[in-house]
Amino acid sequence: MAEVMRTITASAGGSSYDVLIGSSILPAAMAREELAAFERVAVIASARVYGLHRDYIDSSLSVLGDRMALIQYDDSEENKSYARAEEVLEKFIAAKMNRKSAVIGIGGGVTGDFAGFCAGIYMRGVPVVHVPTTLLAMVDSSLGGKVAVNLSVGKNIVGLFHQPRMVVSDVRFLETLPGDEFRNGLSEALKHALIGEPFTMGILERNDPATIRNEGVAAELVAHSALFKTGVVERDEKENGLRAILNFGHTIGHAIESHMGYRGVSHGEAVAAGMRVKAEISRRLGLLTDAEAGLVKDVIGRYGLMRGRWGLDADSVIDHMGYDKKNFGGTINFVLLKGLGKPFINQQIPVGLLREVMTELVGK
Repeated sequence: MAEVMRTITASAGGSSYDVLIGSSILPAAMAREELAAFERVAVIASARVYGLHRDYIDSSLSVLGDRMALIQYDDSEENKSYARAEEVLEKFIAAKMNRKSAVIGIGGGVTGDFAGFCAGIYMRGVPVVHVPTTLLAMVDSSLGGKVAVNLSVGKNIVGLFHQPRMVVSDVRFLETLPGDEFRNGLSEALKHALIGEPFTMGILERNDPATIRNEGVAAELVAHSALFKTGVVERDEKENGLRAILNFGHTIGHAIESHMGYRGVSHGEAVAAGMRVKAEISRRLGLLTDAEAGLVKDVIGRYGLMRGRWGLDADSVIDHMGYDKKNFGGTINFVLLKGLGKPFINQQIPVGLLREVMTELVGK
């Protein structure tokens, strides 16, 4: 029997969509009227997730009948590429997808990015429904309409804004989520707390690595992040100002991932490293107190969000930041903190300070 389903209505780009949150809610979500009118539906499902939840997914999608074409996707960063997208678009054509069709992405952040990108460019754009199955995707990447694929020089370089028709955050999928991937999502939830979401820090402080995985606690984390992030996006869909605060920790995090070839480090761990660096820089600039920077360090440590230094060359990582799509006018744009929950964009970080802190926290 399905649990109670919470609905958050998000607005962006002149339209709105529902974010559904609860446990075992996928069958009810697939039966909603948002999907009933589509002539064809292509489901891009993470092969890993489909293998773990095949019976549940199949029974949930059965309401779509013969309108559905299932495409299993190897959800690696290497496969989030132009080449793989072209293969999937050819499958859309083979499935007779037209302008009155839709795409459903079932999986983590990579699958959601990839499915949204394919939907956004197929026939100049068809609707996409996100079914995030990782905590990271539920609290962050499935919300806000950013979809993209990678290039060799950087992550998410080629993409577009394509708002979803619906988001279904079914926390039942988190039962099989490995600990490392759950921690990835906690990093993004912590990011929201540090840039202004008022409830998540309390949840993280009250719980521990075991209790935080309780379905009710996880659903609460998802709901708070969804409310916060969609509120930011509603005010600044195309990242012309306010939305840039959501990049806290990501400029450094993406550079670490790119520098390491997307191997040996998860997205959440790289972002946690970026947040530690940013918090320490904020402290040294007199913007954060010792206690505030210490709290960031303690929460990251309590949940094991950043578990290594990696021995990176700071200058090489800084070079990779130059490819970040959020840079303008030759300046790397950093989000710092002038207090917990008080982010601001500062373009004037001394390179020497950045190098020094990165070397101490993630370097050789």
